[in-house]
Amino acid sequence: MQFDFPALGTHWWVEIWDETRGLTDDEIKDFVVRFCSDFEARFSRFQPSSLISQLNRDREVTTDPELRAILTYGITLYRRTRGMFNILTGHILEARGYDGAYSFIDKGSAGLAAGNPLTDLCITNDTIKVHVGNVDLGGFGKGWLIDSVTELLRDRFGLEQFLINGGGDIYATHQSNQPIEIYLEDPLEPGAIVGSTRLKNRAFAASSPHKRAWPIKGAAGAEQHHIVSLQNDRGPASVKDVIYLTAPTATDADAFATTLLQVEDTIARDLAEQNSLTIL
Repeated sequence: MQFDFPALGTHWWVEIWDETRGLTDDEIKDFVVRFCSDFEARFSRFQPSSLISQLNRDREVTTDPELRAILTYGITLYRRTRGMFNILTGHILEARGYDGAYSFIDKGSAGLAAGNPLTDLCITNDTIKVHVGNVDLGGFGKGWLIDSVTELLRDRFGLEQFLINGGGDIYATHQSNQPIEIYLEDPLEPGAIVGSTRLKNRAFAASSPHKRAWPIKGAAGAEQHHIVSLQNDRGPASVKDVIYLTAPTATDADAFATTLLQVEDTIARDLAEQNSLTIL
């Protein structure tokens, strides 16, 4: 069976090769779609009523188990990436115009600094507080949801052979115990294929500043993008055109694709070795 649906601002599709004994295709699809919709409602900063929006607005929320796990992962990423992946950059993206209204009008982002997840996120048994910056999960939110759907298909429905594609971020198990081939798209020429790789119980992600970019008003020919580089907070000068990689989980694949897009090749190779990544 195969089905598709919108979630987290992009197109998702799921392909399942197992026989779905005791369940109809529509029952599985409806459950997965509701699951993803609920995640978006709870954790997207583009949803005014989400926990992330509430935390960014009120600076404190009552501890939610999944939010706690998500933010704890974000804090560990800050350490694992030597401070290069930072979830406290939402206010910078919003000031660039990558906001809930998708205004794409810069409102003074140049002077803004990111918070420090190690000191500016405080997580206790009772509350979660943010002191500096706004939380943005865009760097690994899709990956987290893909891994959650993977767990759902395996544990709830007992499925073993499937592929989940969330806007180009992918987790694949296998098809009759064989790896699944996927294709790499050129970000500068949508639809053009530049290579392929094979996945078996592994995730894939790609990142590029060209996939989400918009013109800077008043600066002819200049563009802004969704990557907040801690090397250089303005413009794409320190950001590669594209990175493709595979990882053990979709969350890591999503997060490290964003990270390695911004770093020198020697650092990228070190991070890849330390985190079981394969750069394609």
